[in-house]
Amino acid sequence: MSEAAAAAAQKAAFLGGLVVSFKEQMHTDVLVHPGDQSPPIPSHKSLLSARSKVFRNMLDSDECKSSAEESITLPDLNHDELKSLLEFLYSGNLIAPYNQYRALYLAADKYDIAYLQDVCRDHFIASLTSRNVLDILELASIPSDTILKSAAINHVVKHMEEVVVPMKYETFVQRNPNLGVEITRAYLREIKALTKDTRSASCNRPHSRMY
Repeated sequence: MSEAAAAAAQKAAFLGGLVVSFKEQMHTDVLVHPGDQSPPIPSHKSLLSARSKVFRNMLDSDECKSSAEESITLPDLNHDELKSLLEFLYSGNLIAPYNQYRALYLAADKYDIAYLQDVCRDHFIASLTSRNVLDILELASIPSDTILKSAAINHVVKHMEEVVVPMKYETFVQRNPNLGVEITRAYLREIKALTKDTRSASCNRPHSRMY
């Protein structure tokens, strides 16, 4: 094992202590409730506060401090999604099924967890297909994520026939007229650029002379 790999493994083992403290509920001091009425998950106020200014404000609120057992509620997440979120906050690694990414992405935006939003965004961009691109584009518009929206629109433009022909696109445009306009403008820019490149190549091609 190289020195770099050994150092990375040692660092991972060191940080793993945080994960252990979460999974074994060592000296936890706050309960985090999901929004589906399932049991709360014990956590640590100091870590939540360090990971999110929104969590810090929630924990500093009079409502939280006045309760018999200090707790906060994340109404947007069910129990499994909340567990994945908390595990990410402790470990920095997101190990979650695909069907949780939407909720975690929106939670990252709501609770100002930039790194989690970056991880979810990268996952969405890497998994873009003609089948899911409209859903991802619509999702990106909720937090006004220009990076994810741009990637999705570029995918639509490059696979226009596959995306636009199905009836799903008509429903999408009716529901999101502004995004429909953005797609049209991006497609026209692409066509214009291709036409310009074609003309340029034609002008630069050597012409045969007639004698």
